[in-house]
Amino acid sequence: MRTRRVGFLILTFAIGALVAVNPVFGAAYTVGDVFASISSGQVNEYTPTGTFVQNLNDTTGATTTGLTFDSSGNLYVTNFGAAGVSKFNNTGGFVAATFLAVSTQSLPESIVATSTGFFVGGPSGGHIDQYNLAGTLVHSYAVAGGNGTGGTDWIDFRDANTIVYDGEGTIIKSFNIATSTQNADVATAAHTSTFALRVLPTGTTDAGDILVADSSEALLIDPTTGATIQHYALPGDAGEDFSLNIDPSGTSFWTGDVASGLVWNVDIATGAILHQWNTGHAGTFFGLAVFGELTTTGPPPTVPEPSSILLLGTVATLVGMKLRKKLA
Repeated sequence: MRTRRVGFLILTFAIGALVAVNPVFGAAYTVGDVFASISSGQVNEYTPTGTFVQNLNDTTGATTTGLTFDSSGNLYVTNFGAAGVSKFNNTGGFVAATFLAVSTQSLPESIVATSTGFFVGGPSGGHIDQYNLAGTLVHSYAVAGGNGTGGTDWIDFRDANTIVYDGEGTIIKSFNIATSTQNADVATAAHTSTFALRVLPTGTTDAGDILVADSSEALLIDPTTGATIQHYALPGDAGEDFSLNIDPSGTSFWTGDVASGLVWNVDIATGAILHQWNTGHAGTFFGLAVFGELTTTGPPPTVPEPSSILLLGTVATLVGMKLRKKLA
């Protein structure tokens, strides 16, 4: 009887330890899965081939747009309006409808997670807001508004101190947060309408170059000259290629079109379409992220490997065997 009880306690401990050390135990996000903001306070998770996984509802009913993950895999989504930024944990559990409250940026559209907090941009004027990890506003940077909306709709970091952004017009602008000074514009070419942008991080092909969702196509832009290095054709694009993020592989990117609801996974070097599917949310698909996506602001979320689970299970088994021998 005593042996059985000890065995039960060991099993209970092992299961508890698995849950504690492995954030993907259970119904968790999978590296490579695509998250699409589909409005009405909702985000859908899909496999890379477009199979629906789950729906996340932040309860605000707002137009969901930009998405980002922190280093623990928690998901943050901007609500285009007074609801601010909502938070889900790394298994899709709802945490807070308003984790980041709106400030000078009254229409939050894009969000970038860093090791120290979050940066938020949007169309409501030349402002980029900085929050700490607890969700408290710590600084608001006054910047030159981008042409188009006059705001900072889509932002990303080029390096630790340099933010590049656009106002959904034809120009990519740049700002130094360390010195609070406006840099020279990065690109002034006659793009169609520049929306989401991502800087390729160190370790990837063409590191430092900027990928852009540009309405009728996606672009790769040289950050030094502003020249367009490559044009990416998107089959079926209805003219509103809007959202974009970098695949965990670092060799491809994902981008989405509002008007058609289509998603494409595109090889950066060749422009080949690796995956293409439809969210089924034409007209309301305003944001896209990939779990494990590569960014310039830090490593992707840490996901324990299956080998870690097996190791823990083996240790628990060996401990159990030794205890049973002692009690026999």
